[in-house]
Amino acid sequence: MAIASIHKFRGASCHLSTHTFSRHVHEEFCIGVIVGGVEAVKYRGATHVAPRGSIVVLQPDEAHSNWAAVEAGWSFKVIYPPARLLQQLMHGDPDQPSAMPFFADPVIVDRSLFQRLLRFHAVLEQSERGDRLKLESHLVSILQPLVARYATPAIQDRLNARTDHRIVEQIKTYLQAHYGHDPCLKDLSHVCGLSPFHLTRVFHESVGLPPHAYLTHLRIAQAKTRLRQPHPLTQIAIDLGFTDQSHFTKTFKAWVGVTPGQYRMQMQP
Repeated sequence: MAIASIHKFRGASCHLSTHTFSRHVHEEFCIGVIVGGVEAVKYRGATHVAPRGSIVVLQPDEAHSNWAAVEAGWSFKVIYPPARLLQQLMHGDPDQPSAMPFFADPVIVDRSLFQRLLRFHAVLEQSERGDRLKLESHLVSILQPLVARYATPAIQDRLNARTDHRIVEQIKTYLQAHYGHDPCLKDLSHVCGLSPFHLTRVFHESVGLPPHAYLTHLRIAQAKTRLRQPHPLTQIAIDLGFTDQSHFTKTFKAWVGVTPGQYRMQMQP
């Protein structure tokens, strides 16, 4: 089964965080393990509580916010496997990915899988160049039972038929191509043929974020990629459309929970 480069699964960890992550989305699945404290997640119109020992699974492109549910904070480790991999695992056919796996409950209590995910993070943190096969095999061996036990084939209407999907995709495509510029609602109106008010409502209803927040999401995603390379922070800020390095740092920390410099250090082997 061919899967994407292992850097796609690089984990992130946070220790006793009291940071509130404002409403945002992930392009891949988000699979976290709560290793301390209690996390609260606002997701699909409800607030879910995940105590220590829980697994939290969030769908791609599903808007959510999360924060500490207890005063002491919470700590977690998270990986972002691509949707295509979980689609392949849903029915075991690497060439014909089927419907997207749908996890009805984002908070899962499964001690065995929790311990296996913790071990996978330990392997990730100690991995060296050349360990790709080992890491990918380990990951697949964990995701297979996760999908088999807790996922069902998604009903397409449940995910994206709430609004005109074609229009939303047009706006997404435009923003993905122009994240380094300063697009305005007039630009988006020309792309999709809707008034600024109408397109904002349609986009927000479908994605869970207004266009400007989705643009910030794209910039943060690009920043994470570039921070794995030795680009100066000032140049990254300029290339991604931020006003200056200070604006970049403030926005990145608000979305990710750490500064760009701290994130770069975490990504170093």
